[in-house]
Amino acid sequence: MNSEQVKKADYVSDEDKGRYSPLKVMQSAAGYYVGTSYRNPLGFNEPGSRDSEYFPTHAAATLELDRINAGGQQKRTHPASGLASSISFVGNL
Repeated sequence: MNSEQVKKADYVSDEDKGRYSPLKVMQSAAGYYVGTSYRNPLGFNEPGSRDSEYFPTHAAATLELDRINAGGQQKRTHPASGLASSISFVGNL
């Protein structure tokens, strides 16, 4: 299944939307989550979207992915809530 965030992001070109993976379990320092990876134009994968809350275990995130794949609604569907950006910041924020 594809990310609702990516589908709704009108500021992302159709070509770039094709660079996002189907939903899968991902991991960050904050925990496991359901999201996508993005293959940038240089061919490197990076986190793309986060389509769920964080979970403490891979198994818990897998249950959420299974629920979504079975037709359950994605909990994070607003494009601004988790898409990768090509904007780079310089300095401290």
